[in-house]
Amino acid sequence: MGGIGTSLAIKAQALGMKVVYHNRRRLSRDVEMAVGADGVEYRGWEDLLRGVDVLSLNVPLTEGTRGLIGRRELGMMRRGAVVINTARGAVVDEGALVDALASGQISSCGLDVYENEPEIHPGLLNNPNVMLLPHMGTWTVETQTEMELWTVANVKSALETGKLRSRVVEQEGMVEG
Repeated sequence: MGGIGTSLAIKAQALGMKVVYHNRRRLSRDVEMAVGADGVEYRGWEDLLRGVDVLSLNVPLTEGTRGLIGRRELGMMRRGAVVINTARGAVVDEGALVDALASGQISSCGLDVYENEPEIHPGLLNNPNVMLLPHMGTWTVETQTEMELWTVANVKSALETGKLRSRVVEQEGMVEG
């Protein structure tokens, strides 16, 4: 669970939610207990899907996460669950989501990213159980400035020390040299 998941976990706990998570690698128990007032609980992927009332997706788009949520996964979830995708649009099969909403398997969803941006699946547009927003998490002058400064410092570190301040696990081994 990265920074976004941790921040979300703290907010969800403040609303009285029990937080469970799945990650590439399980966090140490000390880290799990340090997240928010109540800590977080790790679950295997399918156990997580079967047990949650609200699924919030906070993952990068990789070949491993493209289509992560489709008919099979939506069918595993509790009837009436909620899906929130603020990660990347192609993580969710929107056609499968529209069908799951129509059947009541999924009661509602919130999206600020879309599978085929800028197009939005027509079955989502007029559904009263769907909240659609633009993806604007970093669209402030302050955040853009901080991102620019971080990028410059990251490049400087790479040139001066051969090491990055922040690494992207999915891109390890991609640089020849």
